[in-house]
Amino acid sequence: MEIDLTAEVGHGLGEAATAADDVLWPLISTALVPCGVHSGEPVSMLRACSEAVTREAAIGAAIGYADRIGRGERFVDYDPDDLAATIIYQLGALDGLALAEQARVTCVRPGGALFEAARTDRNHAWAVVNAVLDYDPGLTIIGLPDSRLLQTAERNGLAVAREYQPHRLLNANGSLGAVVTDPDVVARRAVDAVTSGAYDCIRLPWHSAAERICAQAVHAALVEAGHCVRSPAGPAQPELPVHLALAGSGTPA
Repeated sequence: MEIDLTAEVGHGLGEAATAADDVLWPLISTALVPCGVHSGEPVSMLRACSEAVTREAAIGAAIGYADRIGRGERFVDYDPDDLAATIIYQLGALDGLALAEQARVTCVRPGGALFEAARTDRNHAWAVVNAVLDYDPGLTIIGLPDSRLLQTAERNGLAVAREYQPHRLLNANGSLGAVVTDPDVVARRAVDAVTSGAYDCIRLPWHSAAERICAQAVHAALVEAGHCVRSPAGPAQPELPVHLALAGSGTPA
């Protein structure tokens, strides 16, 4: 069975983020790149796009609230139209840098506090969907199964990907709960989830060294179980504008 492994890379927050990227890049099939308003900056974003192309990974936009001080982890009570505009800005920024590497963004995933808000908040879920509809309805939206976000996306004809986080327990209300850091437990949960066929992608843990060990265990266990790690979008090189396609073909100007 094919499964997409995702993780956030390209934060550009110094040596710790670089060390995390070094572990994650060999494991993932879709690179979720922060778009500069809560984390990431142009240089780290461009490098991540280049690395994704080199590794034949898809490029996804890790969108969030415009809150660099809180790194996107604090809820922001945005007006839905203002939030949609902020998300379009993020998509355009990352997609422009991807184009410079002759690639395109293929999917969108809210991060931090926006991920949890879009799970239940009608207005913020709609803001994400509205932004994608306005920017590129061909983008896939990643979220939790049965979330307000994916329900809204599907009602509006958008493709969705159901995410499973093997390192997170769920609270009774469906929100993400405690972090699990036992590599064997996390790997077993991932294999069971993929085998169930109920999910389209597995989000790898990355915040701490212990979580990154779990990420490596997940990848190894899935491969050992016979699953193929692959993005449904394929390598990060969908159809390009004519001028970029020509530039990449070696055709004389």
